[in-house]
Amino acid sequence: MLPEHKALLKQWAVSQYDISMPTLDEDQLQDINLIITRCLEEKCIVEVIYYESKRFKSVWGRILRCDLHAGNLMLENSDSDRISIPLQFIKDIHLQ
Repeated sequence: MLPEHKALLKQWAVSQYDISMPTLDEDQLQDINLIITRCLEEKCIVEVIYYESKRFKSVWGRILRCDLHAGNLMLENSDSDRISIPLQFIKDIHLQ
């Protein structure tokens, strides 16, 4: 098999797991908004599920701020690392 064919087959195999970005309805957006508002006040730990690079990723942390102008949610995880997640890519948020 030619190296070009191997590369194309590998790329095809990886792309089989690609996920398209979901569209959230108004109820889901409202639920996410309520949880963000509550956690900003109460300093809760949450799990944020978000879309990145054609995959869903998950991160646990405390919400530090929600910047509507920049469109980012800032979290701090247990290692004190700060993670910025674009609001448009958030799929769901769960309280711990």
